[in-house]
Amino acid sequence: MLDQADHSGIDDARSPSREYPDLVLAEVAHLCFHAPATLALKRRLPQAELYATLIERADAAGLAERRAALVGDLRGRVVEIGCGTGSMFEHYRQVELTAIEPDGSFAAHARIAATTAGVPIEVVEGTGEALPIPDGFADAAVLALVLCSVPSVEVVCHEVARIVRPGGVVRLLEHVRSPSRIAGALMDLVNPLWLRVNGQGCRLNRDPLPVLERTGLHIERVEPFQIWSAGLPAFPMRMIYAVRR
Repeated sequence: MLDQADHSGIDDARSPSREYPDLVLAEVAHLCFHAPATLALKRRLPQAELYATLIERADAAGLAERRAALVGDLRGRVVEIGCGTGSMFEHYRQVELTAIEPDGSFAAHARIAATTAGVPIEVVEGTGEALPIPDGFADAAVLALVLCSVPSVEVVCHEVARIVRPGGVVRLLEHVRSPSRIAGALMDLVNPLWLRVNGQGCRLNRDPLPVLERTGLHIERVEPFQIWSAGLPAFPMRMIYAVRR
């Protein structure tokens, strides 16, 4: 079973926000300031180690607290899709976790992280588009920084809806296209360059909320936030709480 808090009411994270030019300039300045060091790091490290390093910095800047809040109350059988190097593992409590990761080098890091987690974790190589999980198997599904880089958000969300039992919960932590008119347009403009540079298929300008609702996942709450971390853009981010219809 799952401990489900009352997440009634959705904030206005999907609505166009007021314009804050100073914030947009600060985001651009943050990216430009850290880009040279990040590109140098990218040249030195394998992709999995680079990702682990940048995520560790983001966790230290506040992302870890968001992870803990997102999954700390989950119970039962949980599937994490796109577990990366296992950064979420330490935040699970009373669950049996199946972690899916398509990249073999990332999965190897995740298996090491699983050995020090406080819950049983099986790391399985597989894709979000064809999850090796039976229908209705999971009490909960978790995606963290995944939908930005999958080939099809729609297909992955359909798979998530398939494996989660009716009434089960889905938790997501994703960066999204800014609802700000100025920042959103800049993200659209820069996205092709960003896609080439990051090497992970990550896109700046995706909004998963409409897709989640189309695929049978009822959104109960959305919490906007932002992380200012060395090496990563200051993406607009969302914690998304949903229920399988």
